[in-house]
Amino acid sequence: MSVSSAVLASPVMTRERLIFRAKALVVFGLVWHTIEAGATLAAGIPASSSALAGFGADVTVETIGGLIVLWRFSTSQQLIGLSYFLLAAYVAYDSSQMLLSGEHPDPSGVGLGIAVLSLIVMPPLRRAKGRVGDRLGSSAVKREGMENMMCAYLSICLVAGVGLNAIFGWWWADPLAAYGVAAIATIAGRRAWLGVNCCAIPPSTGLLLQRDDCACDGGRCCGTHSDLNHGGISN
Repeated sequence: MSVSSAVLASPVMTRERLIFRAKALVVFGLVWHTIEAGATLAAGIPASSSALAGFGADVTVETIGGLIVLWRFSTSQQLIGLSYFLLAAYVAYDSSQMLLSGEHPDPSGVGLGIAVLSLIVMPPLRRAKGRVGDRLGSSAVKREGMENMMCAYLSICLVAGVGLNAIFGWWWADPLAAYGVAAIATIAGRRAWLGVNCCAIPPSTGLLLQRDDCACDGGRCCGTHSDLNHGGISN
């Protein structure tokens, strides 16, 4: 192989490694969210904790959304957004009922531990995805990182609500924290519905574009799964 050929091949190999790293980070995030959702739902439902159950349900929707984003269908994006809106409405309703009835949720050490672990794991994962996304020029990878930060914000609400209930017996902190979960779910739903930073990859260039640079209807996802096979990360 000539020197010029080696130079031309090097960026391709580098891009392949970056794509592999990006996919590995996405898979790690999805596996973590699956464990996180299962543990918090298992702990939250028996404890009658609106915050824990809402957190687990929100993470479940986020996990499903992460899988669907890989295929980039606009209708699916809107369905995920609708799921977030319905989840937010349910969590807000359940929290209001708990506050009005004076029902005391049981403290949950498991739920508190999961929330603390999420606060430890999510910010570094977001930074790692941001670095890889910058090098790839992929807004999809960076958007995944931002969703991880949404999960970290959920964890802050959960730590506050479940922690105050466990340490001081402030039962009302749990449903108040659930209101925070509902608010974050509403924000996530709006982002999914509008398809923030989600555009197609022009087949002729293989370049990943930001929302403002494309002609997607309303900024919604308009690519197809076949784009993934043209050397790019879905955007």
